Amino acid sequence: MKSFYYLIILVVTSTLLSGCLPNESGSTIDPAAAAMDKLNVPKGFNFNTSKEITFKIGAYDNMNNPISGVIMSVYSYPENVLLFKGITLKNGVFSLNQKIPTYVTKISVKPDYIGLPSETIVTLSGTTSEVNFGGNNPTASESVEQPLKAARLEGTTAQTYPLITYLGSWNSDGLPAYLEKDRDPISSQFLEYINASLPESKSVPVAHPDFLNNNNRNFLYITEAADVWVTFVHEGAGWKNTLGYYTFNPLNPPKTTADISKMTVVFPNVSYKGSGGALVSGDKVKIGQFPAGTGIGFVLLADSYTSNSKVGTGNYAHFSHDVLNVESKESLRRHLIVLNEPSTKRMVLAFEDIQRESSSCDQDFNDAIFFATSNPIKAIDTNNVPIVDSPKDTDGDGVGDSRDEYPTDPARAINNYIPGSNTYSTLAYEDLWPLQGDYDMNDLVINYQFQEVLNAQNQVVDLKGKFYIKAIGASYINGWGFQLPIDPSLVKSVSGQSLTQGMITNSSNGTEAGQKYATIIAFDNAFKQMKSSGGFINTSKGASVIAPNDTLRLTISFTTPISKTTLGVAPYNPFLFSANDRGKEVHLPNMAPTSKANMSLFGTGQDASVPSSGIYYKNAKLLPWAIDLPSDFKYPLETVPIIDAYNEFGLWAESGGTLYPDWYVISKAYFDPIKVF
Repeated sequence: MKSFYYLIILVVTSTLLSGCLPNESGSTIDPAAAAMDKLNVPKGFNFNTSKEITFKIGAYDNMNNPISGVIMSVYSYPENVLLFKGITLKNGVFSLNQKIPTYVTKISVKPDYIGLPSETIVTLSGTTSEVNFGGNNPTASESVEQPLKAARLEGTTAQTYPLITYLGSWNSDGLPAYLEKDRDPISSQFLEYINASLPESKSVPVAHPDFLNNNNRNFLYITEAADVWVTFVHEGAGWKNTLGYYTFNPLNPPKTTADISKMTVVFPNVSYKGSGGALVSGDKVKIGQFPAGTGIGFVLLADSYTSNSKVGTGNYAHFSHDVLNVESKESLRRHLIVLNEPSTKRMVLAFEDIQRESSSCDQDFNDAIFFATSNPIKAIDTNNVPIVDSPKDTDGDGVGDSRDEYPTDPARAINNYIPGSNTYSTLAYEDLWPLQGDYDMNDLVINYQFQEVLNAQNQVVDLKGKFYIKAIGASYINGWGFQLPIDPSLVKSVSGQSLTQGMITNSSNGTEAGQKYATIIAFDNAFKQMKSSGGFINTSKGASVIAPNDTLRLTISFTTPISKTTLGVAPYNPFLFSANDRGKEVHLPNMAPTSKANMSLFGTGQDASVPSSGIYYKNAKLLPWAIDLPSDFKYPLETVPIIDAYNEFGLWAESGGTLYPDWYVISKAYFDPIKVF
């Protein structure tokens, strides 16, 4: 029935549009608005395209001690669009109330930290989401295969392997049955050494070329009879790799794989639990007892663990001995770096798993990381083995230099972008309030992006905004700004505003004077932001596209860092003020007006606000004058109501936002292409 009902609306609307003219006077209700008025919008629905969720993300070592200073990035899944990021505090937890698109039902959380699983995927349920990495109670990632770093057989060459032997059996996930009973403890301090030495996505040839010196030993040399163990630390690969070892005479190292009698599998599937495997940091295997003078080399079989739980040959094998590896260029054949961590007497083994001549190779040598230990503890020779880097935190803010976006500034640590560093959200307005317009939602269309500069406590030090106008479907001179829920005195300065009409009075700090809360007016004349002298802009098919003069860039500095809980979520409380009248504000539904609003306008025209009940900017049918969309948006053409341009808008509105929450997403193509700009 609903589909038939909307068909009637569309037919009626199309018929009436031929006689519909822009109605600035408001003397009659536009026929398009009449079609919108047939919607049965649930009480309490505010046309939100985003939802607020409280996130709690924890990081712990394998002894359940908190890890601070870990940057957690949260992405929509499977779209892989960055939603937000933050830093774990001394308790190992990053907590945040964040607005994300309502259509997002799964998230991918990615810590920028060696020693924690590189990704955990969870389904959102309710208004809270808790994700833990490491520790006694890690969150299980949903069983979704990670995308490969490269095509499965990219860069393979003919390569002969030694005989493959095994230490024992394993389960279907590749978890060895011969693991030591107790895991090795791996402290956050030890992990900091590795993170400082081999940070994620930092090319070792660029950042640490000395690690690749040909004189460096990248195998183990046993100086006295000893038991040797290998312990899993981390994997950041998209492949299911296999780790093995082989022995050789250091005085006569292998020149071909035929010189190796056998290689023995240590870890059949080097994949984290919940990420295609079952390993947990600290899992430990005794590889054997070896006499003095033995050389122990290692081999990583790339993507060799098969769907039937066997160890195959994979794409290629990366040996300790460079001469055995597949690259044609000799300088690129090294795939294993061995580092000495003196305080724990551990020899770190760090692999790059992709063929290094491949364009997909990031050269960071942290795709598979282990450490080797021995008994006697000093049986592994440390000569010609580089020592791990000591962690650096130049500004002393608790965030290591390799992860700090402001490594020399103790007041700043990272940037958090809303909606993303390379994307924009959209605000779309009707400007006739309190009179009803035509619901083409193009009287003012603004793209916005906010950048929160955070300190190591996840407090906002600076707030930066980038804005540009996409369309002006109105003849009124309109301005635009936003209000933050803080006292104006907490703002140190505002820069970048475009105020030309002489109607805005600012205090010395750049906030609007006479306001209870900090209010920033970005511009007071939309037309002056465009390369056009006036008239309707970018709302009609066939007309020339008018570009903005430039992106408007605002910078707001605070007198003291503001918690994100206090500051709220972007776009905060944005509003248009129309017809060169500062008191005629148009806000998102149920967002309160500022102190400068003309309160006598509420309840006039078609406005059905009830300020005493906190109900604002809705008509009697609960329809809004503005809408906020967390992405770019193909807005309707002039006089085309949004219900006509977007096929599922009506179903979304009548369902209270539960049906088609992605109705506006461009890639979904729910719009009529001849009715949008």
